[in-house]
Amino acid sequence: QEMRSLSGSLLNTVRIGQWEFHRIGLMDLPLYTDYIKATAYPANLWSASFAYLWAASRSRLRQILWRIVDGLLVTFGYSYKKTLYLFCLPFGAAGPRELAEVVLKCLHYCYEQNDWDYRRTLVRMINGSQLEFLQRYSGFDQAFRLATLQGIERHLAVAKVAALAGKEFATVRNKANKFRRENPGVVVRRAQQDDYDALVELGRDWDSTAGRKYRRIFDRTYYREMISHSEELDQIILVVEKSGQIIGMVSGGILPTGQAWGGLLKYAGGMPGLSETLAVAFARELNRINPGVALLNIGSDLGPGGLREYKLKFRPVLNLKRYQMYLKKR
Repeated sequence: QEMRSLSGSLLNTVRIGQWEFHRIGLMDLPLYTDYIKATAYPANLWSASFAYLWAASRSRLRQILWRIVDGLLVTFGYSYKKTLYLFCLPFGAAGPRELAEVVLKCLHYCYEQNDWDYRRTLVRMINGSQLEFLQRYSGFDQAFRLATLQGIERHLAVAKVAALAGKEFATVRNKANKFRRENPGVVVRRAQQDDYDALVELGRDWDSTAGRKYRRIFDRTYYREMISHSEELDQIILVVEKSGQIIGMVSGGILPTGQAWGGLLKYAGGMPGLSETLAVAFARELNRINPGVALLNIGSDLGPGGLREYKLKFRPVLNLKRYQMYLKKR
């Protein structure tokens, strides 16, 4: 096997074996937007939003790379252990067969670069709606094997969460109303550039208080990156302010698919109803900006526990299993 080589760092490119890849950068947002808009399958996986892909590239554990393969935009992960894999499904105009063929081509290339190790050669994540699309390819079962991941991806009805009407939202409505009564004068507003230091401090406070309940939320590596580059990433950040102090924040954005993505949620500990207030305020802001946005993807609940219970309070209307997809052994 030809020795792997990395080159072209000055040009923001990487060569792994025979293929050249581009490191993902903020300037790639328009490219991803165009390809995602053209995608035929439901491009609604939480961890395949551009904001997440870019933020994930800031980790020292991996590089996030892209390459155009047979007309599709393919996103790769390249770990510090020199494992090459697909980070998500390719984007672009393709039916099930064409999509599967590009995935196979790329996985076979990864397999070669990974020293012919099937265990390291995979599509890192797909969700149930994407799997349904791919399974329309008649050769799917012969080409791929699946491993089910823990946790269900939750998608909320934006208009319903914004309205909080009816018995199904009584718990959230009561908590948010109680928070407002107990904290008169709180302000919900868009974040400003000079809020950065206060948001960093809020992140530290979250880690040591409320966030201790949710140790499996993996956002420490990209929290600062996303708040400092929110404008370039087309992200909305709302903050809750009390007596001049920021006590909570929520972020996300409207995707090229026309649906919405919930990115970050941080809040000070010991203030019941604050997290519900943030989530509802974000849904209302989305509804104000574009009433046509129907769904908000708030990510996986990571399995049984407090995070699942919290997300279920908002009555998700689309609940998708998540999978890793491997080459099937020959």
